[in-house]
Amino acid sequence: MFIRLFVLFLFISGVTGCGKKGPPLPPEAVRPEPPKDFRIRLEPFFAELSFKIPVENIRGQALSRIKAFRIEKRRYPAENPRLTMVQTLKIPFRGKLSEEERFYYRDRNLRPGFCYEYRVSAIKGFRSESDWTPPQKFCWFTPPKTPEGFEIKTLPLHQVFLTWKPVTRDLNDFALPGKPLYRIYRRSSRETRVFPPIPDNAFYDLSVQAGETYCYSVEPLLPYYGTLIPGFRTPEICARP
Repeated sequence: MFIRLFVLFLFISGVTGCGKKGPPLPPEAVRPEPPKDFRIRLEPFFAELSFKIPVENIRGQALSRIKAFRIEKRRYPAENPRLTMVQTLKIPFRGKLSEEERFYYRDRNLRPGFCYEYRVSAIKGFRSESDWTPPQKFCWFTPPKTPEGFEIKTLPLHQVFLTWKPVTRDLNDFALPGKPLYRIYRRSSRETRVFPPIPDNAFYDLSVQAGETYCYSVEPLLPYYGTLIPGFRTPEICARP
C-alpha cells in the first residue's frame, strides 16, 4: 500500500511540474532590438529620417507592438562643435508591425550654419527601450537656387550636350558660401540614371543610343562641411539623338 501511494505521489508531482515556468523576465531583458538601416535623406526644406521598424526583442522573440520611437537630436554651430544643444523627441507609433516596414520622420526645424546629429531608439513600454542606433550626421545651409538657362543639344555620333547658367545664390537670394556642384538625372524607357556630381555647368552624355528618347534634369548641390545640400531640380528636357 505504501509503495502504491509513493508511486502515485511521484506521478502527480511529475504532472504538476511539467510546463512550470520560471519567474517573469524584467522589461529591460525583453527590450526591442535597435532600429536598423537608419538613414537621412536631405531635401531643400527638410531632412527625412527613416529606419526599419524592429520586429523582435533582444532575445530573438517576436514583438507584439512598438509604442513609440525616441529621437535624439544634437545641434551645434558648424564652426564650433563644442557648443552642442541636445533635444529629445518622443514620436508615437500607431501603425501595425505586420503592415509597416519603415518609419519616416521629417525634421523641418533646420538652421543654416549648423550641424545636426541624430540617433534613434524604439520603445515597447515602461523600462523596455532599445539601445540607440549609430548616429547619423549632416550640416545645413540654405539650399542653392535652381539652375537657369538649362538647354540640351543633340550632336553627331549620338551625343547629347547639356548646358546651364552657373548658380551663385541661394533660395533666399544671398550669395552662396562656396561653389556648387551639379548632379545630372537621366530618364529613358529603359532606366533612370543618376550621374556623379560635377563642378562644371556643362555636360556631355556619350552613353546614349540612337533612336531612344532621353529626359534630363539638373540638381544643384552645395558642399558644406562634408554635406551636399540639394536645391530644386530643373524641369526635365527631353532629346532623341
